[in-house]
Amino acid sequence: MKTVHFIRHGETEQNAQKVWQGHTDTPLNKKGLEQAKLLSERISSRVTKVYSSDLKRASQTASFLSSSPVLRDNLREINVGDFTGMSVKDTYTSNHEIFQSLKNDSFQFPNGESVKEFKDRVRNELEYIFNQTEEDSETVVVTHGFFIGTAIGLTLGFDTYPFPIGDITNTSISTIVKRETVTQVNKFNDSIHLSKENLDFPAKSKDNAITFIRHGQTDSNLEGIWQGHIDNPLNETGIKEASLLKGLFKSYDLYISSPYKRANQTLSLITENNIEISDELTEMNLGQWEGLTTSEILNKYQENFIEALFINHKTKYGIDGESIHEAGKRVENLISDLEKKKLLMASHGGTIKSAITNLIKSPDSKAASAFTIPNNLGVSCLVPKDNKYFLWSYNVGKIGYENISYNK
Repeated sequence: MKTVHFIRHGETEQNAQKVWQGHTDTPLNKKGLEQAKLLSERISSRVTKVYSSDLKRASQTASFLSSSPVLRDNLREINVGDFTGMSVKDTYTSNHEIFQSLKNDSFQFPNGESVKEFKDRVRNELEYIFNQTEEDSETVVVTHGFFIGTAIGLTLGFDTYPFPIGDITNTSISTIVKRETVTQVNKFNDSIHLSKENLDFPAKSKDNAITFIRHGQTDSNLEGIWQGHIDNPLNETGIKEASLLKGLFKSYDLYISSPYKRANQTLSLITENNIEISDELTEMNLGQWEGLTTSEILNKYQENFIEALFINHKTKYGIDGESIHEAGKRVENLISDLEKKKLLMASHGGTIKSAITNLIKSPDSKAASAFTIPNNLGVSCLVPKDNKYFLWSYNVGKIGYENISYNK
């Protein structure tokens, strides 16, 4: 497996003013320099190879991670041409004509880059970076918000702007992993190095949001066993790590848990609010995989395993279990009865992946493999708007791929 962490540069004065920068060579402001320092304190131990856009705001951020980052102009932000220095809101987000032209790739920034040219550039650069990344290693790429959003959207299987994802925070980490020919989003918009309060970003600033947290570690997780409907409690590590999150999840209307011990314990440790129980949040029915390790599953059910996890989201896990599509629909049914409520839900890796895949309407071609299963205590947040769900964060928490049972 190859792992690439995409990091948005630190804040600039233009970011603070919410104006377009494009290819302008703007530096970090004071806050941006502080953000880059906090980022380096979080990930410096993982950094081996660093690529960066050659624009100053990115290369300055990268300099906190490496004394010799590889600078590439193909990692630049989209060229916004005559929009440079103008208000993003006035020129873009409030412009109906632009949003209509995005749907067929016909939009081109005046005297700048077309969205088709930009998407092709991002695709080519993704291929280049992964080709330069060795197997079982990690690469860091410091680039820009529109570039990262496009890379994430394309990996999720979307091809038409605007993608169903939220604004990307300065110095946030978004991770894409690749196994042979399959690319998956492992993490999106994780900025907890800036503040622990960002764990459920952006729920604290939104009137309504849907936040998922995967339960803490169990002995089955540690031993690489797929537990599904086995009702395991948290182990000592799971209890300790969940307890550290107490008080960070605030101002939710409802706190809902799967009935299984590992999820209910987790939510009870992080909040003192009343907890409702819903069977719709149980882990996926794993069928004949239940209680097996990944190696055992591959020995007995390799074709079914590959089909269900990476190819067809309607293929049942474990031959006679549940599919990603089915698990996602039951969570959607739960949420549909709780419209306009801010929800914190403790659930399980397979169910959370399935729910988010379904809620953002990942294309069928990528619905099985769009996301990795989130880590223990990984936090993911969606925001509803205009009868759609937008992903603002995924698997916020530990960096890297610590999902032990899946890896084994």
